[in-house]
Amino acid sequence: MSGTRLRRTYAAVRRSAWPGWIWAVPIAAIGVAGWLGIRALVHGGETVTIVFDDAYGMKAGETDVTLHGVVIGAVSDVTLDSDGKHVDVKASIDRTRKDDLRSGTKFYLRGAQPDLSDPSSLKALVSGPQIVMEPGPGAPARRFAGGDRRPALAPMHAPTVSYAVRFAGAVGGLKPGADVELRGFHVGTVTSVRLRYDVATGALTSPVQIALDPAQLGIVGAAPANGDWRPVVDAMLRRLIHDGLRARLAQDPPLVGPRKVKLDFVRGAPAATLASGDSAPEIPGVESADIDDMTSKADQIITKLDALPIKETGEAIRSTAARVNALVKSPRIQDSVNHIDRAVTQIDRTIAQVSPQIAPLVAQLRETASAADEATTATSHMLDSHSMNQNDVSGALRELTDAARSIRTLADYLERHPEALIRGKQEARQ
Repeated sequence: MSGTRLRRTYAAVRRSAWPGWIWAVPIAAIGVAGWLGIRALVHGGETVTIVFDDAYGMKAGETDVTLHGVVIGAVSDVTLDSDGKHVDVKASIDRTRKDDLRSGTKFYLRGAQPDLSDPSSLKALVSGPQIVMEPGPGAPARRFAGGDRRPALAPMHAPTVSYAVRFAGAVGGLKPGADVELRGFHVGTVTSVRLRYDVATGALTSPVQIALDPAQLGIVGAAPANGDWRPVVDAMLRRLIHDGLRARLAQDPPLVGPRKVKLDFVRGAPAATLASGDSAPEIPGVESADIDDMTSKADQIITKLDALPIKETGEAIRSTAARVNALVKSPRIQDSVNHIDRAVTQIDRTIAQVSPQIAPLVAQLRETASAADEATTATSHMLDSHSMNQNDVSGALRELTDAARSIRTLADYLERHPEALIRGKQEARQ
């Protein structure tokens, strides 16, 4: 044992590549953040800027962007533009709609200006407006000009044919984007509304530019091979204008609804044709029948109101009221009322004095009636046992029976109407 040498134990430090469990949490957090970033890059949205004239109640995180009624994005920021005259709205659009973000795409607000003819726009009074996207052609873009209403020419309605209409009256309420109707059908939209003064003639007109959609006009069997609808639609309008077709302004609902252009047939309209205009052929226009009728009716009502003797009637009413007031305050009326009150009081006292005596009187009358009944019964028995003049006795019995009945009737009446002793039976019935 003494010759055996013991081995000495040495301690050594080895460094491992694993930093330790304490670093597991931050490493996992970095991994999750990286995964979310990659997912955002793959599935995230495209940021676009839409320039509006006003914010119209749009708010970040609350205003949606829709396409055909489906939400495809949301507003992320609303700021004032550098020029101080416009509002820049940043919106995140679903990446699946990336190909729709082109220069021809239109963005407009639904509900920026609530319209009675569009019930869906009235919801914006509570929930705020909504941005609507209408895809269009062109090069890829990320900055767009937005409008507060649907654009006058939607890309989906192309191709269209432009025409001009001149109205002599005021058309200030007509806005670009308003409907154009033919017999109640939507056939186009208003593209521009201007005011024009002709220095040579001194005429002041309001030329309105409209775009008609051939697909909505119901033209059958005349589709042009080259895609130019102008000759076809021109020929159609020439024939209809010859038959009395005219353009007029209308409101739906009347007075409160938005202005629109209606193409209607006017009976007895003067001869006209599709004239050549400066920029487009002109459809003859006429004054709005609805507005004229309402104005005429309003004028008639005002005329009738003016013809009514309102002032004289008012003076007569005031005079009558003064006479009634004087009559009510007259001393004679007050004396008459006091006299009636005293008379009624006296009658009540008399009835109160007489009423205690009614009961004994009624009782006596009933006893007398009963005695008469007993006498009638006794007399009847005597007739059965003795020979007497039947006719004389029978008449006496009838009179006695009638007297008993009359006495009972008088007793019943006095019991119900004790005041008859004072006023008499005729007054008691009144």
